Amino acid sequence: MRITPQNFVNHELIGLHVTLVKSTNKDAVGLSGRIIDESRNIFKLECCGQEKTTAKRHNTFEFTLPEGDKVRVPGDLVLGRPEDRVAKSTRKWHNR
Repeated sequence: MRITPQNFVNHELIGLHVTLVKSTNKDAVGLSGRIIDESRNIFKLECCGQEKTTAKRHNTFEFTLPEGDKVRVPGDLVLGRPEDRVAKSTRKWHNR
């Protein structure tokens, strides 16, 4: 199934490019890279040849989908173990 802005939360996020656009940690805003791993509460990113971690909770991310679409999502929407998130249905949300 093709990843779209409406269903991407229920897909594997590893490999997608992501930018941290809003955070309670102002120094982290702008952090950008490819997701190389994720756990229940964090994303591990490859940024400029380094590994960086960022919390999902209380942050807003902009994901770049394979087709080039950009989707801005609150981190709380992608909280949870990847295998659980992929299996559950997600309530409707709007890309802002």
